[in-house]
Amino acid sequence: MLPTNLKERGKKMLKKCIPILLVTISFFLVWSPSLFADDNHAMPMLRMGVGARALAMGGAYVAEAHDASAGYWNPAGLSQIEFINLTFMYSASLSQDRQYNFFAYGHRFDFGALGLSWLGSGIKDVEEYGSSGDYKGNFNAMDNVFLFSYGNEAGKFLIGGTFKVINQKIDYSDSYSKTGVGFDAGLKYQATDEVTLGVAFKDLGTKVGEDRVPMNTRLGAALYPLSGFTFTTDVEKIEHRRDLKFHFGGEYTYEFTTDYFASLRGGVSDGSFSIGCGLKIYKFDLDYAYVTESEDFLKENHRISLSVTF
Repeated sequence: MLPTNLKERGKKMLKKCIPILLVTISFFLVWSPSLFADDNHAMPMLRMGVGARALAMGGAYVAEAHDASAGYWNPAGLSQIEFINLTFMYSASLSQDRQYNFFAYGHRFDFGALGLSWLGSGIKDVEEYGSSGDYKGNFNAMDNVFLFSYGNEAGKFLIGGTFKVINQKIDYSDSYSKTGVGFDAGLKYQATDEVTLGVAFKDLGTKVGEDRVPMNTRLGAALYPLSGFTFTTDVEKIEHRRDLKFHFGGEYTYEFTTDYFASLRGGVSDGSFSIGCGLKIYKFDLDYAYVTESEDFLKENHRISLSVTF
């Protein structure tokens, strides 16, 4: 346990850091379009979303994230973990033989919360052909992302950041591999007991090899108007794209006993709908989401998540 005076100093330092962080991010937002004039849409898997609960609610999760998956959505939410949280997501029935899975570990300390996450996406058994059309065998393509996150409180503000390491590998006859790094930053503000606001700046300066990943900015709100009801909304802007993406979600949770809850969820993500449900028994949360993709050829899929709190 840290001494009380040391914890107070840490909180004061965080409060001083918030204006600096806001100025730094604002500067980056203003200058990044002129510094990088290309229309780069690299690494779309970084923007697909994680967690069955979040995806069932249309991916509107920037202001709501408060478990280990916050390292992905908004690292500021990590500070709301009570002690230890483990979260795992499995994707089923993905078209084109795709794989997309996620694991996160969050741990609350006196000095804040730390998070470690892994995001894996790939395609197996892709047929390879030579320039003359001759079949050369099958290969696998895999992207692995490791996220190292930190979140803490500063008065009514929650603040956090994520450092990510990305590896892109294709096992052609001659092995192909690229590695890169990037950063995320996030804030949450508890406006009232019924309203939480959030903002996340994702992929600040992220590059994989020579490819730069477009920055993603999200503004969100979470509303709790009545007991058991949660409504969320996010507005998303991807760098170099003129259109905005809108995400909406809702959840109703019914409490059977103190340690037994059931939830129904629904949402819309950029025009594509999703539905889901959840069951909480003691420290275990089991969640399911049925997700439709915005691109028709990707069709629909299923996400299953298990979360454990200690």
